[in-house]
Amino acid sequence: MVTRMYEYHSVDIDERSVSIVIPAHNEATRIEKTITAILEVFSQSVHPIEIIVVDDGSTDTTRNVLQTIVQKWPDVVRVITLAHNHGKGYAIKTGFAHSHGDAVGFIDADLEYPADALPIMVEMVLESGQACAIASRVADNRPVWERWSSKLAHQAAATVLELPVRDTQAGIKMFPGPFARTTLSHCQQSGWLYDIEALLHAVDQEFEIIEVPVMQKSVRRRRASLWTMATCLPTLLTLAAKHRRTLRQQAQHEARQATRFGLVGIVNSLVDLASYWGLVQLWSPGHNGYQAGFESMMAWGVASLVGYALHSRYTFGRRLPRTGFYLVTGTGVAVQVVTTGLMTALGGPHLAVIGKLVGIFLASIVTYSGYRWIAHSSPDLQEKSRARNIQVRQADIPVVQS
Repeated sequence: MVTRMYEYHSVDIDERSVSIVIPAHNEATRIEKTITAILEVFSQSVHPIEIIVVDDGSTDTTRNVLQTIVQKWPDVVRVITLAHNHGKGYAIKTGFAHSHGDAVGFIDADLEYPADALPIMVEMVLESGQACAIASRVADNRPVWERWSSKLAHQAAATVLELPVRDTQAGIKMFPGPFARTTLSHCQQSGWLYDIEALLHAVDQEFEIIEVPVMQKSVRRRRASLWTMATCLPTLLTLAAKHRRTLRQQAQHEARQATRFGLVGIVNSLVDLASYWGLVQLWSPGHNGYQAGFESMMAWGVASLVGYALHSRYTFGRRLPRTGFYLVTGTGVAVQVVTTGLMTALGGPHLAVIGKLVGIFLASIVTYSGYRWIAHSSPDLQEKSRARNIQVRQADIPVVQS
């Protein structure tokens, strides 16, 4: 799986736009109310909004109602009509592919989930640029058997897929626009498993997932029966197997990268020690702690040139950001200078080399962590160097209700 980094650059946050996709199948009695509610909650927003309704092969009068709505709000509402019913996931990814917003999300057409959560989720996504916001049901008025069967299905999916979110299926989610258009518009799932596949993509690409507490208000009987959920099990297991293969590949990649780092570190340390020993021989017999520290710095400077070339070409496969590399290297220099100078001052010339070895050990820890960090922060190195790091947090806000 190709890992991408999505970044926003110089555009002011107030100028960014929002796209809301509504998958609709036989929603003639509800769709206008839903669109009105969305426009109302965004009436005070500074972000331009577009609403994309995907008519998923409706057989009632939804199409006629949508024509009237477009005439009422021609600059805001767009309609995509599918000839046949393909499923909720297919409708969502179709809408995502046609979106233009910097933040792109979807909400179910029946308004069982509060439209008031949408502006909150938009701000979370736009402020971060590397986060997805998803609704998490903490309260609802559905029948007891429906609530418990739904929770059981969600927990099973989260466990099988190692997806640490409390609610995978809540029908309101928000994503960065580039991610929605380039990745989520190409998901394989067309039904209710689309939500899970979308979250797996978000996890694989290391987006932070922010869970927004909401209340679900039941307005109709559940469309997905227990039998429908059961028939999705083979597909769910297939997703799980694919996801685990991705995890194994990432783990293997990280192990190989750590090994390459260690080998380059050995070469770098040999260069460092050889340079340092040569400088010590040139500067004896009046060796003291200050001289040892200065010699250590000079030796590390020589070694850093070799290290930059090898780490860029061999460890990461591409050139590391030069400024970041030397900032990290400078920190390593400081660690070595202090350690070597301190031990030499305490024990004389005999501890100079021992102090240098201790300094190398401590500096290796610092530089390994630092180089990984700048690799993770560099957009052009994401595919080569990103480590799996699932970040899920609950938004510290009151439960959003309709």
